[in-house]
Amino acid sequence: MATSAVEFSIVLPAHNEAGNIAPIIAELRRLMAPVGRTEIIGVDDGSNDGTLEALRAAAAADPMVRYVSFTRNFGHEAAMRAGLRAARGQAVIGMDADFEHPPELVPQLVERWRAGFKVVAAQRQDDVAVSAFKRATSRLYYRVLGALGDVQLEPGSADFLLMDRSVVDTINGFDNQELFLRGLVRWLGFPVARVDYRPGQRRHGASKYSLGRMVELALTGIAAHSVRPLRAAIWLALGFAALGLLFVVYSVVSFLFVQHTVAGWTSIMAAIALLGAAQLFVLGIVGEYVGRILRETRRRPSYVVAETEADRQQRTPVSELRLAGSE
Repeated sequence: MATSAVEFSIVLPAHNEAGNIAPIIAELRRLMAPVGRTEIIGVDDGSNDGTLEALRAAAAADPMVRYVSFTRNFGHEAAMRAGLRAARGQAVIGMDADFEHPPELVPQLVERWRAGFKVVAAQRQDDVAVSAFKRATSRLYYRVLGALGDVQLEPGSADFLLMDRSVVDTINGFDNQELFLRGLVRWLGFPVARVDYRPGQRRHGASKYSLGRMVELALTGIAAHSVRPLRAAIWLALGFAALGLLFVVYSVVSFLFVQHTVAGWTSIMAAIALLGAAQLFVLGIVGEYVGRILRETRRRPSYVVAETEADRQQRTPVSELRLAGSE
């Protein structure tokens, strides 16, 4: 099928979302039917609950549903990258498959794209149902990223985005292993429109974003868009060196004028702890960047594909495909 035959591509990263696949595909097909010719690409991120089987069934029943399945769990950003590379539409929408990104918002994103915007970002507006801790840490993170990085992201930014084909082609031209999509699309400098939304209710399963995954994504965002922590480490080291110099001056003055030179165990241990913590903190910042440099120099792919709908069709007899489509 020619690329021009598809106007919109919707990318659905999914990890253990078996119960949500059929409902969200049906809802998106209904919403997009009057909007334009749309393909839906499900990306199975190493699920073990039947997500792949649900995608297979959906692809067999509808030729405009496609899927990519990973050999294991490579993460949400890798799934988004695979979906962007597989997409054929003139505009590509990335969203979660769990209904927390409301499907009814997609036609609004399309309207802003048709008005001329290359990127349309859905902006989450949290309500009282979201914990105060999560709201506070989210705001703090985006402030830190804005202060340290080379992009400005509003609190509530996510990978719920519509991107023009020119934007997608530019992103697909990057071959770095790690991807922080919401930051990268702002860094590219294309015009961005914003559409606010309230998170929807997950229909099946539980959220896969643990605290560890959120921390990892936060570190990826900072490391991908800033070297200022490395510079901050230098200033931190200089600051502690200045404190150490003041301590030396204090010791000399005490010896010459005060005649109080008995070394106290508390002050020695405090100085050792202070300097040791500073050194470990600086080494941790440097190590984070060195580790990411190592991953890039290995030149390993961001993900490994086990199966796509095209592979499945090649192995499945035509009669079986027709039978599956008629059920």
